[in-house]
Amino acid sequence: MSVKDELASSLADNLNKQFKDTKVAYFLDGSDTTPTDIKDFVSTGSTLLNLAISNKPNGGIAVGRITEINGLESSGKSLIGAHILAETQRKEGVAVYMDTETSVSREFLEAIGIDVGNMLYIHLETIEDIFEAIEKIVVKIRESDRDRLVTILVDSLAAATTKVELEADFDKDGWATSKAIILSKAMRKITQMIGRQKIALIFTNQLRQKL
Repeated sequence: MSVKDELASSLADNLNKQFKDTKVAYFLDGSDTTPTDIKDFVSTGSTLLNLAISNKPNGGIAVGRITEINGLESSGKSLIGAHILAETQRKEGVAVYMDTETSVSREFLEAIGIDVGNMLYIHLETIEDIFEAIEKIVVKIRESDRDRLVTILVDSLAAATTKVELEADFDKDGWATSKAIILSKAMRKITQMIGRQKIALIFTNQLRQKL
């Protein structure tokens, strides 16, 4: 471990005193627990995929981070997400499935190894409602058991609409712009909320091909 620079140490101390409610300045040499530290992983069910995304064969998706699984239609996005939920339950965590497509079946989830009797299934249609529900889950965890692993799978962003879209006529323009703005704002807020929590947040999304 290197000797700390006195000026850098002094700056860190001053900043942390200024922001009394939370620590904001760190050193990344292992002497501090920092927001960049990944404390746990949840397996995808595939050793090769774990290795590819986390550089650890027993790794997977990072806890305290947002993960997006994107691909073409019927390319296995929901399958990977379901395996991650099953692994969450094996680690005695809470599995939450937010479904916007209503295409998942109990038989499919049970075949993957999910205990559907202990998986929270939430059906929501709009982006606004999805992020409001995520926020409520995070707040509840903070109040009850911060050390319990929680994995939230949103399947999928592509199928989620907005409240403006639901109320608009079919021939109105600007839908995509509205959705992009809401997503951008919501992501900024939720990233900060889960960064220090034992929560893995996963979104599936669909790639489109231009013809």
